[in-house]
Amino acid sequence: MPQLPANPILVLGGGVHGVGVARELVHQGLPVCLVEAHDLAGGATAKSSRLIHGGLRYLEYGDVGLVRESLRERQQMLDTAPHFVRPLELFIPVRQSWSGLVHAAAGFVGLTRTAIGSWLGPRPERGFWPVRLGLTMYDWLAGRDQLPPSRAAAVGTPDVPRVNPQRFQQLLAYYDSQMPFPERFVVALLADAEATARAQGTDLTVFTHASLQAIGDSLRISDQATGDELRVIRPSAIVNTTGAWGDATLGRLTGQPTSYFGGTKGSHFVSWNPQLVAAVGPHGVYAEAGDGRLVFILPLGDAVLVGTTDETFAGDPGTAVATEAELSYLRGLVEEVMGVTLTAEDITLHYSGVRPLPRADESSNAAVSREHFIRDDVWAGVPLWTLVGGKLTTWRPVAEQLADRVLERLALPRQASLADLPIPGAEDYAALQPDPVATLTRELSPLGVSAEEVAALWPLFGSRLRAVLRDAGDDRTPVAGTALSRAVVRWMIRHEHVQTLEDLVERRLLLVFGRELTRATLVDLAALLVECDRLSAEEADAAVEETVTRLRLHFGRRFA
Repeated sequence: MPQLPANPILVLGGGVHGVGVARELVHQGLPVCLVEAHDLAGGATAKSSRLIHGGLRYLEYGDVGLVRESLRERQQMLDTAPHFVRPLELFIPVRQSWSGLVHAAAGFVGLTRTAIGSWLGPRPERGFWPVRLGLTMYDWLAGRDQLPPSRAAAVGTPDVPRVNPQRFQQLLAYYDSQMPFPERFVVALLADAEATARAQGTDLTVFTHASLQAIGDSLRISDQATGDELRVIRPSAIVNTTGAWGDATLGRLTGQPTSYFGGTKGSHFVSWNPQLVAAVGPHGVYAEAGDGRLVFILPLGDAVLVGTTDETFAGDPGTAVATEAELSYLRGLVEEVMGVTLTAEDITLHYSGVRPLPRADESSNAAVSREHFIRDDVWAGVPLWTLVGGKLTTWRPVAEQLADRVLERLALPRQASLADLPIPGAEDYAALQPDPVATLTRELSPLGVSAEEVAALWPLFGSRLRAVLRDAGDDRTPVAGTALSRAVVRWMIRHEHVQTLEDLVERRLLLVFGRELTRATLVDLAALLVECDRLSAEEADAAVEETVTRLRLHFGRRFA
């Protein structure tokens, strides 16, 4: 009988890949210690375009294997996490017929990543037939999934996005999927890992807002804010999934510089401009601008999400913010593609993050491979693996590969595959349709829960909402400016590793994405953090002011 290690596997990074790896290892019965320097899903996971997609553009560079894997995982997530992932039809507007065919063919066989790519010159505009051929291959690679095949539509047809008719004549449509709140998806993955650990009696310890320091052949985990020691461990293995911080993490551990990463910055903005919302409707637009840049214009609740840029970035990824130049550029793309003019005041929210891409020599950031790599190192005799790259869509197979590296090194067999395991909140999903909010409101009415609160919480929890509301208590007093009861917010603080006001606003309650966010809401939330011993009463006012400043600088949120 194989012997499980006495010491835990140390997983560094609490994004979708880090939590995914921790979940995989716990399901194999291994002890795990997860350490995150900031908050769960605080890096690239929360700064993405919020799509679960096959990567249509990757076909231009011949990355067929990546597209096939991504399409398989897209369907897998639609099956196992339907409360977080929904099908989304995207429309590609075109105005040429055959333009770009030579470049597309050269890219597909990998020539655009060679000197021949420079010889071919700038990529011409993508025409109808090159895109149609690409979509046909996309359909074929998707196999017999549950999404409709691609199709053509005329500009101006009812029930299609109202793109700029002065620029485009035709539309090509295909399906991918959208995950509006990947932050909550990560929380659900961790909830599954924690429930499994409790059921098995497996050790799973999670530290957020924590620092790591080498002490001989052990590692000291400390509280970032106070410096207090939380734990000292000698791990059996280390998995580094700190994303764009990966080189810095390795440098702190090994004392040796590495240059595995060469991430680029991507910025997005959110607008409630009524003309833009009406023009986009319930569908998405994936368009090529005049300079060849591809842009997503997507529905996000009752708003529109626009992105993304692809800028070279150096420095701490946590300092990345959307610049005025980037936002102006994206506004110009919206006008070019949709014929809607936006002002700076129409941008209610923006965000920016750094992709954890591998360092590469490609002349174009867009040409850098989105494939991932796993680097092998050793720290103090302990095996150390670093994930370079990785996409939101393919989080599961990447986590599985990393877990298999650990199992192989420890000479342990895999106990279970998680490929088909539903994500918490997917239970009874079909039975709650077609109107889960109405169904749950009727079911939970004895608890005094309003339809407004159920509507606000359903996207965050799915069917887990039943258990959360029953466990949270009966204080239905709403947090100022929201439909959320104080009872539920207290529950989230106590059960979802909330340490700061920023954690609550940005990644648990997702209030940063709400149309209205007031100072009064922040004050109420800070008071609940005091009640739950995450803040002292003396720290509450300062926490509100710090959050106001952060939301203004990093998200463009304005407060009276």
